[in-house]
Amino acid sequence: KRLALSAADCGLLVGASGQSVYNWEAGTARPRASHLAAIAALRSMGKKEAAARLRDLRPPAAAT
Repeated sequence: KRLALSAADCGLLVGASGQSVYNWEAGTARPRASHLAAIAALRSMGKKEAAARLRDLRPPAAAT
């Protein structure tokens, strides 16, 4: 909530699917050990840094 990220964006930043993030939040699943470090890094990230990383991770939009 603090970073105003969607589950899909959060998943992109931690290397998981948006559905996985949704399940973690709902308590129906727990993150794998491989995601815990990325989640911890995300918790110390600011909005501007998160937005910059998302820009770097998303594929460029197709030119029309």
